[in-house]
Amino acid sequence: MQAGAPHFLISEAVRGEGAHLVDDAGRRFAFDYHPDGELAPRDVVSRAIFQHLKLTGQAQVWLDLRAIDQEQVNRRFPNILRVCRRWGIDPLMEPIPVSPAAHYWMGGITTDLKGQTSVPGLYAVGETASTGVHGANRLASNSLLECIVFGRELSGLELSGLESQALGAGEDGAGEALDWAIADIPDQLKILAHQRQQLAESLWQGAGICRTQASLQASIDQLEGWRQAFDALPMTQQLKQLVPGRSRAIGGGEPGVWNELLRAWGELDNLLLVGWLILKSAQFRQESRGGHYRLDFPATDPLWQVHTLVERRDGQAYWQRSGPLLP
Repeated sequence: MQAGAPHFLISEAVRGEGAHLVDDAGRRFAFDYHPDGELAPRDVVSRAIFQHLKLTGQAQVWLDLRAIDQEQVNRRFPNILRVCRRWGIDPLMEPIPVSPAAHYWMGGITTDLKGQTSVPGLYAVGETASTGVHGANRLASNSLLECIVFGRELSGLELSGLESQALGAGEDGAGEALDWAIADIPDQLKILAHQRQQLAESLWQGAGICRTQASLQASIDQLEGWRQAFDALPMTQQLKQLVPGRSRAIGGGEPGVWNELLRAWGELDNLLLVGWLILKSAQFRQESRGGHYRLDFPATDPLWQVHTLVERRDGQAYWQRSGPLLP
């Protein structure tokens, strides 16, 4: 594979069509971990790869499509073929190097069957929502069906009782100006990109394929330190003064560059929060279930056959399963 090739999702449908997972020796190792081999549930296959790489010290395993008829591969997976060939691999002639990745998180914003959340005027459909149709594992292709079904339900929702509320812009629509400027925007973008990369690596180490109390706590400590540093940035201090609909920022430079900086800042702000919630929720659930696997709690506990809910009250997050809220 050519250097610099991006990470690219190889659909599990490829394994369903008959592709083999093999190691450097060409051995189908997945049967060592589950009798269904490559066709085991996705969390089992991910752990099999993770454990086999740890056992052998190899950098990746291989997905071999040569067991599937070539005409079938061309018909079913044209995009996978195109991307792989672009980066120097022909799946019809050689296996594809693969490793587990975080693709989807089982959870989201709690909604009712109409896509309504607890926030008036806020709706969620699809992978951003927690509707109850997915359990410990998201089933392949269910996300598309989920969008169709719940999108249709949302389309029929009666909205006549809701009034549009403008966020306090002045009569001229301009709002109150807040003068601020940040020098060296390219340097700021580099700082934010580095912090984002650090966050991704920490989440992978702390809440990846296999989790423990120690790994989760180490990532939580890291993330809380980064949050403090992020909040102390002069850029953060100034942006937090903006009131939606009431303030507008004034700064030098091209608008496109400022938009890029604001987007990078806003995304990192959100990711720090979401990452912290993932880590704390994984720490809260002291069992293993589907994609959530803890080495220190490897068994599935029937007492945890519930959704974990996180609510914010008085500026503090609370975790709930059944019974009273627990801080």
